[in-house]
Amino acid sequence: MMDEIEALVIPDDLKEQLIKYKNGMEYFDNLSKSNKKLLLYWVVSAKREVTRQMRIFEIAESASKI
Repeated sequence: MMDEIEALVIPDDLKEQLIKYKNGMEYFDNLSKSNKKLLLYWVVSAKREVTRQMRIFEIAESASKI
């Protein structure tokens, strides 16, 4: 898990949501490495799938507001 975060590997479900929202991938790509790692950790550390999906939705929705 931590190796993927350090390598800035975007999980497929997060990537799908970022692509769906206008400016989503652009928003994520323009973040600093530390902010990317923070968001990736926030997503992958979710213990329940419903929590993970809520976090992904929040990230993608925030990205669309820029």
